[in-house]
Amino acid sequence: MKKITLPFLIFLIASATFAQSIDSIFKSVKYRNIGPFRGGRSVAGSGVIGNPMIYYMGNTGGGLWKTEDGGQLWKNISDGYFKTSSVGAIAVSESNPNIIYVGMGEHAPRAVMTSYGDGVYKSTDAGKTWKNVGLKATQHISRIVIHPKNPNILFVAAQGALYGPNEDRGIFKSVDGGVNWSKVLYVNNLTGCAELSMDYNNPLVMYAAMWEHQRLPWKVISGGVGSGLYKTTDGGKTWNKIHKGLPKEKGKMAIAVSRSNSEKVYALVESDSDKELGGLFVSNNAGAKWSKVSSDHSLIQRAWYYIELFIDPNDDEKIYVLNASAQRSIDGGKTWKTITGTHGDHHDLWINPNNSKNMIIANDGGAAVSYNYAKSWSPQNRMATAQFYRVNTDNLFPYNLYGGQQDNSSVKISSLALGSGGIDEHNWSPSAGGESAFLAFDPDNPRYVLGGSYLGTIEILDTKAKASTQIMAAPIQYLGRDGKDMKYRYNWNAPIVRSQHETDTYYHGAQLLLKTRDKGLNWEEISPDLSNNEKKKQGKGGGPYTNEAVGAENYGTLAYVVESPHEKGVIWAATDDGVLQLTKDGGTTWKIVTPKSLPETLINSIEVSPHDKATAYIATTRFKFNDYTPSIYKTTNYGKSWTNISSGIPTGAYTRVVREDTKRKDLLFAGTELGMYISWNGGKQWKSFQLNLPITPITDLKVSHDDLSIATMGRSFWILDDLGLIRQFKGTNKAFALLQPENAVVGNWRSQLNSNSDSFRGTDDSQGVNPANGIVFYYYLPNATKEQELTLVITDKDENLVRTISSKPNPNYIKYPGGPSPEPLLSNKVGLNRFVWDMRYNNLPGAPTAYIEGSFRGHKAMPNAYTAAIKQDNQSSKVSFNILPNPLYNSTKEAYQETHDFQMKTGANLTDMHIRVHKLKKMQHKIAIILKDLPREKKYSMVRSKGEKILKKLISWDEDMVQRKSKAYDDVENFPNKFTAEYIFLINQNDSDLPIVNQGSKDRRVELDQQWKILKSTSEELINTIIPAYNSLLWDHGIGALNIE
Repeated sequence: MKKITLPFLIFLIASATFAQSIDSIFKSVKYRNIGPFRGGRSVAGSGVIGNPMIYYMGNTGGGLWKTEDGGQLWKNISDGYFKTSSVGAIAVSESNPNIIYVGMGEHAPRAVMTSYGDGVYKSTDAGKTWKNVGLKATQHISRIVIHPKNPNILFVAAQGALYGPNEDRGIFKSVDGGVNWSKVLYVNNLTGCAELSMDYNNPLVMYAAMWEHQRLPWKVISGGVGSGLYKTTDGGKTWNKIHKGLPKEKGKMAIAVSRSNSEKVYALVESDSDKELGGLFVSNNAGAKWSKVSSDHSLIQRAWYYIELFIDPNDDEKIYVLNASAQRSIDGGKTWKTITGTHGDHHDLWINPNNSKNMIIANDGGAAVSYNYAKSWSPQNRMATAQFYRVNTDNLFPYNLYGGQQDNSSVKISSLALGSGGIDEHNWSPSAGGESAFLAFDPDNPRYVLGGSYLGTIEILDTKAKASTQIMAAPIQYLGRDGKDMKYRYNWNAPIVRSQHETDTYYHGAQLLLKTRDKGLNWEEISPDLSNNEKKKQGKGGGPYTNEAVGAENYGTLAYVVESPHEKGVIWAATDDGVLQLTKDGGTTWKIVTPKSLPETLINSIEVSPHDKATAYIATTRFKFNDYTPSIYKTTNYGKSWTNISSGIPTGAYTRVVREDTKRKDLLFAGTELGMYISWNGGKQWKSFQLNLPITPITDLKVSHDDLSIATMGRSFWILDDLGLIRQFKGTNKAFALLQPENAVVGNWRSQLNSNSDSFRGTDDSQGVNPANGIVFYYYLPNATKEQELTLVITDKDENLVRTISSKPNPNYIKYPGGPSPEPLLSNKVGLNRFVWDMRYNNLPGAPTAYIEGSFRGHKAMPNAYTAAIKQDNQSSKVSFNILPNPLYNSTKEAYQETHDFQMKTGANLTDMHIRVHKLKKMQHKIAIILKDLPREKKYSMVRSKGEKILKKLISWDEDMVQRKSKAYDDVENFPNKFTAEYIFLINQNDSDLPIVNQGSKDRRVELDQQWKILKSTSEELINTIIPAYNSLLWDHGIGALNIE
């Protein structure tokens, strides 16, 4: 395996620019974001001086977001521009708020999931467009500071690579808006800048907190000789240490200079925790000398993750420290009060210099805005930026997705919202376990869900009783323990797997594999330690000054376990230190089957081929060794030999998961740090398959229900509904073709995906997106000629016409208030086109220009077999498909048929009515013209008198049929409805979700049909007798005939 070199990072993202061929072919295909809308981790936030309604939020894995209404609605503004997804810093120019700089790569470096960045992005139009302006190899940026009067002068605090040494760290300066950069402070290749504070009264003066740090897969190193506080008084040309009064041992630190008093500087210092050396320090002489103010542990605990310090810009005695809690002191740090009302684990704070009551805070639940001194905050459930580790699905209808959300509960969320236009908080709920949960259950009956959390805790939840209990194999408190002292050494994301062959049987991975046959009442060990078990990598998880022992640094643990779906007793188990083992006898014996070329690595997923019991795939990553090379392996002989199948996935897009399609062999999907990839040939060649999916780390995939479910680390869950289409792709077929659609279920939901717009991004501002409700047709056009009509004709199993759709609008369509909507149009662009048939018959005609309160949509097609044919000129293509009954409706075939027959008959009647209304209304108009222009001579008196009588009869009949006085929506409350309005009301009343026609509707139809019989008879007399006779009279008088068509 090739290890990435640090200079290579400079063009890493450029090499990851995805080939457009596949994305272009499938432009009409959309992933959809289902939520949940519950904020994920944010480490950067900023407001805008002069506009207290605008704020920016930088998410880890979620990109950059903007609100223009104080946090009520957030919109992503980085999609399509940023090449990485984790934001570490945001700076908005005070002198020109249209200029924004964003530093990439989160600065709170977690072991489990921390994404690198690609430098600095700049916008000159308040975030509408962006350009990368360099520093791509810095990987992690903690702060950007802009000169208050000149937005071309800025400083970047670069923490640098997290998992190894690199030179691109320290403080960088640009004086030309990011065109050129100079490194103005550098200590060593392990020391970056954690914080940078400018004296806004004298921008030449700045203070910097330098941090020597590194993460190893088994330990976080925070502190060393490189850590220190520095000051410049000449705009970064020279720097001096300012350590007088500070402890010698220094870890991570924060520093801030007061905007209201340039002499007052505060520093938050991590130091030797055993000796109580760390705490809050203050200088009253611009950093010349420090004195300790507080040793409160809550200010400096878990220092590598927090250490954030801010001063009220208008009061140098009011200071804020962000940690697991957010705290405020009004006496210079002597006493503290906790700020509540938002999520916990805080990382950034911006306070409005013009109004100290106005602020934005960034934490592990996203960002929140306050206007009242942190008494209340904007909601944090308005953005789909949740971070998920894994995804699982059940087999219910609609099916649900399950996963653990980072720093939140686990989640069970529906794949669609029945009876609604989107998936919201009513469609999801917490599930078993916690943030790092694997979730396991019987997919056919998921009443009981097993879910884990860090350090091996495991819970079983009874979803019906909404009650749970803990079922740890050995309930030992592992917090604070060294890995070598743990009975069971669990991964942060410890695997929990349900057996596909044994009832009530589950597996739980530690350093060995545990098994329960009774849903956790009893556990047994069915393996030895399956890892490399290196004791030197099982010591303290943090140092040199602060230990870290919450479980994320546990090493030599099982990271993934999978039971073969084909064979009982065959289990694959993989570790985070690069060991893959296989048992074929239920755990009695184990064999190492690790690829020979595989170095120490995290094996993050295993996929046993659904098509071949001896074939398996593993997705591995060495990102914790500062190696971002993608690495997927395949075996066809139970691991005796392996082939690296990563070709086509660029360096930087390191791999976390690989899955094979359940129906098409060798169709593979890979989730990487930079997005989605696809292979149609078993991994011999990969192509980007990003489509409309935002750039975000993909942590897990699940193929089920002919869909692809996607877990992301920053953009919640996504689903690709169109695997039926993807399975048909051959790569060479460019003939005129209507592709085989997936069957659809009769349903009662709405979706933006029912439209056919290529511009739809697959996500909504406030709720998850439902799948299209209908038959989704894809058709390929090798060439497009707009002059040639394209038609789609849908017929039922008896070849009766159901619907006709055209690429050309109906020339006879009349638009007017209260009338029918136009029929949708087929697109006819070259390549793949998409059309969603809403499973309805042709629209019913209106009665121009009468406003009728009601729907003219054709009735819903019942569950049945159907055929669709697409035609253009002499080309045609035909497919067959099925509409399926809704399993929740408990409706019989007879009920569907009765509803169908009722709607067919009433729809046909209404069509006949409105055709007659339209025809006789034209006659009315023509006769009125004749009478108006008729000479007053006596010889025309009979023509006039008969014409007036006919006109009166036509007007009377029309008034019985439709209410012409209604012209707008509320007119229907003012003027009484007439006959066809009553009839369409009956039709609409029976156009319900459930196929039920009650007796009242049947009786009302009989009643109305009797009335129609009389009205129709009158129209027949007019059309067939009265008007033809009048025509003869007109001919006899040399006037000419009326056209009654």
